[in-house]
Amino acid sequence: MKLPDFTDDPKLNALRQAMGASAPGGFSTTYRPNALTQEELDQLSDGGIEVTFDEITELEDGTLGYKDSRVLVYIRDIRDYGREIQLPRFHVAYCRTIAEMKEDHRFERYVVATRDDGNFLLNKMSGQRRSTHWERLNVCQNCLNSLNFDGFSYSLHKGKRADLVSEFTIPRFFEKYPKSLHLRRPKHDFISAPLNDYTPDFAQISRSVKSARGYRCEECNRTPEARFLHVHHINGQKNDNSDANLRVLCMGCHAAAPRHGHMKDLPGFEEFQRKYDADR
Repeated sequence: MKLPDFTDDPKLNALRQAMGASAPGGFSTTYRPNALTQEELDQLSDGGIEVTFDEITELEDGTLGYKDSRVLVYIRDIRDYGREIQLPRFHVAYCRTIAEMKEDHRFERYVVATRDDGNFLLNKMSGQRRSTHWERLNVCQNCLNSLNFDGFSYSLHKGKRADLVSEFTIPRFFEKYPKSLHLRRPKHDFISAPLNDYTPDFAQISRSVKSARGYRCEECNRTPEARFLHVHHINGQKNDNSDANLRVLCMGCHAAAPRHGHMKDLPGFEEFQRKYDADR
């Protein structure tokens, strides 16, 4: 029986890259799992590649992968039904919209791409006629909410959400979530890697962040008692106190964050639920 090659798993490779872990078993850091051909790379950076849902991978960080590349996904073919055409949004994450499309068996209409100038190739169809155009598209708000990109949340005012959509750029997205899913040499070894623990000044930082953000949960918009308001490290690295990595959350929303279910066992969680969840 041939065992599966887990080094060829995009989800595992993305997680290993995020952790800064080395390749298992001494494999070369230049190993290319499911490598794209040069022709495919050229297609991704131009008009994109039409795909089926099974060819898309939901990566560990919630973004989308195709073979060994992180990708954008969008609908290329749109039809004119005698009214103004609604341009599609492009997707950067496995969001609610993508999940609904999969459930409705409509994902075959999607194309993957890595082009980063904001222009996407669209086929506009009216009757039997088809015209091809490059169009600037906006990013999907469900994706931004899923990734909490730039602090985007549906709890924000509509105008603020619109500002974050207009300010979103693909190069900044790929700076935070690199295109390549190749294995990379880690920055630290087992000796030099910083301890993933709260820094000595975190209590002061936590107070400052809560104050700056109005002592309000950035997910549900509630203003609970101070003891029920936490500062969450988005990337899981407790020693990374950069402003972009910190999010103010109530105890309930903190417990609902990925891999934070253990917080429901903390003293005070049931009291928080009685006091605040009953009013929702």
